[in-house]
Parts: sequence; C-alpha cells; structure tokens
Amino acid sequence: MSTTLTSPAALMGIPSRPAPLPLGRAAPSRPDPADRLSVSITAPSDAVTLCALAGEVDFYTADLFRSRLIGSLNTAAPLVVIDLSQVTFFGVAGLHVLIEARTWAGHTDRRVRLVTGPRCVDRLLEVAGEAADFDTAANLADAVLDAA
Repeated sequence: MSTTLTSPAALMGIPSRPAPLPLGRAAPSRPDPADRLSVSITAPSDAVTLCALAGEVDFYTADLFRSRLIGSLNTAAPLVVIDLSQVTFFGVAGLHVLIEARTWAGHTDRRVRLVTGPRCVDRLLEVAGEAADFDTAANLADAVLDAA
C-alpha cells in the first residue's frame, strides 16, 4: 500500500504555480501598445495643441501616451487640449500621465483642458477627487472655444 502526500494548497483547491518555461524558450510577447492606443498630436491653431487619444489607456499603453504628450509640450501652444472622447478604457496609469502634464503646464504658463465623455474616463476622474481636478469640456468645440 502506498501513501500519496497532498499539499494543503491542493486540498483547498488552490492551483499550483505554472512550471517555468524551459531554457531557450521565450515568454509570449505582449501586443505592441500602438496596436491598442492611437495618440495624435496636432496644432489646429497657434493657440491650441491637441492631443487626441483613441483606444485603451492602461499600464501597457501609458508610456506611449506619456512619451508622445510630454515630448510635444516643449513646443505646445498656450492651451493643450487632451481629447479622451474616443478612449475605451482609462486606468490609473493614464491618470498619472494627465497629472504629470498638468504639473508641467502649471510651470510654463500653459493650460491643460480635457475633453471627457466616456464613462471610464469620467468615473476615474470622479473617484480620484481633488487629485484629478481638471478643467474639462464635454466636446472638442467647447474645449477650444475660448482659446482664440
């Protein structure tokens, strides 16, 4: 008669860790952030720089958002409009990028205004409270109205 020892985790139904990949095999690669997030920087006028996003802003795409936005701020117009109306997911990493941009703008006599709309954006800004106290507009036309 043989006795098989079972770990306490197995008895409780907790799955064991997956086995490490054999040497020489690479871990599956993550999708390119540019496949999940489009970031467009334009200057519709001398008074406005527009950063338009479409897609998911999360931990994996926030660096793409940050690099494109922060990289354009040195030559930005007095009003930087960040259009989030086409965002399908907006996580805390994206909020951190917005706060960085707002902080930068505060040091350079520029203003940041957000175009909101999707529930994922509005909800995160609401939950963040004072940390996410941004100048917002419901649409792009309203966002640039007083910039001229």
